[in-house]
Amino acid sequence: MKGSKRAATLGIFAIAGAGCSAPAPGAVIHLDDLPRLVAIEELRIGDLDDPGAGFSRISAMDVDRDGNLYVVEASVPEIRVFDPAGAIIRRIGRRGEGPGEFTAAPRFGVHGDTVWTVEGRGSRMTHFDRRGRVLATGRTDGVSVHLPTGVGGVIPWAMRPDGQFTGYLGRITYTRNASPSGVLPTDSIPVPFVLFDVTGTVTDTIGWSGRPPPRMWRPPSEESANAGTIDVGGRQFFVPNPPTTLPWWEAREDGYLSVETPLAPTSGEGIVRVTRIGTAADTLFSNILHYRPAPYTGPDLDSIAARAARGEEGGFVPFFVGADAPPPPSNWEAIAHALRGAMDFPEFQLPLSYPWVAQDGSVWLRLSIRPGEPQRWIVLDAKGRARGLIDLPDEARVAWHRGDRFWAAIPDEFGVPWAVQYRIEEG
Repeated sequence: MKGSKRAATLGIFAIAGAGCSAPAPGAVIHLDDLPRLVAIEELRIGDLDDPGAGFSRISAMDVDRDGNLYVVEASVPEIRVFDPAGAIIRRIGRRGEGPGEFTAAPRFGVHGDTVWTVEGRGSRMTHFDRRGRVLATGRTDGVSVHLPTGVGGVIPWAMRPDGQFTGYLGRITYTRNASPSGVLPTDSIPVPFVLFDVTGTVTDTIGWSGRPPPRMWRPPSEESANAGTIDVGGRQFFVPNPPTTLPWWEAREDGYLSVETPLAPTSGEGIVRVTRIGTAADTLFSNILHYRPAPYTGPDLDSIAARAARGEEGGFVPFFVGADAPPPPSNWEAIAHALRGAMDFPEFQLPLSYPWVAQDGSVWLRLSIRPGEPQRWIVLDAKGRARGLIDLPDEARVAWHRGDRFWAAIPDEFGVPWAVQYRIEEG
């Protein structure tokens, strides 16, 4: 099975307007009118029986100019390099704290002949050549930004073509008993975009963001961070909360992507706002996608409560008060009933569950689905133009995209991940 190839056409969400050209940025775009895209599987890399030849946990991918695939195997951790036919040709890094070693799976990318890595929540950077030889390494403490909830750290995030790293607010540290920071939620809190060299030295400030990433720091004025609990049989359980409406913030080497999903007021008025901001706080593009909101049904809410009561993946793990609390009771149905009664969800579901910005600047937006259903993605090009809708298998994670090819991590029926290359075609 190692390095095996298999071609397959995936199912696709049926929509109107298949074959239409991509709408221009700023145009009125409705999801029902997007063209259909189809993913054709071209190559599958992995091994069901040997994690050394296949994978245990894929965390990131990139492709160099020769078509070689670089995959971070997070369980080792190391970077595995495969030729265009799927044969492994080398490994870069290993677990350790010395030069060229990783203490955890790094964030990484390939620029020309350089493989760059950032690990330890941004404190350690290493440059390799494509054969895995260490070119340079360094550490940094980042740049501190004081917030109402503590201190944020601007850390190296992504390598630019000139070899420097763009800094991004990617770390928040605070304690409940810390002394006040002196910053109020109503204050303006500009966050700098800074450049780091490979040694970790700050070389320049190239721009400012108007505020911190909203999902990292949640001001009380915007949304409560306190989880509600209820008592069931003398034990405390978290009550499931609806998905947050705080915008997503995805960092890039030249700025960031913001995706906003406000609650829909009616059954026909849902919108998603997608905005690309440059390092000078300039708007590169801003699009509004329209959709038909889906209501939360009784079975939907019952399922959320049941998953929470059972502590299943994707649900909410029960919380027990006290270090010596006894094991959870076996009567999960009674717990689910109590949780269901305490839940407070809006009328309509949010349309998206995850955004991702690809290496070529394209934007992928995963639609919200029920567990076990195929994933449905909206694909925008690097200028914000909607290319169409595409379906992928349940639990797929897109990791690299350029032009009409993309790579994704796909678990099989045994939960073993495979690196799978697809070609995009219009339906």
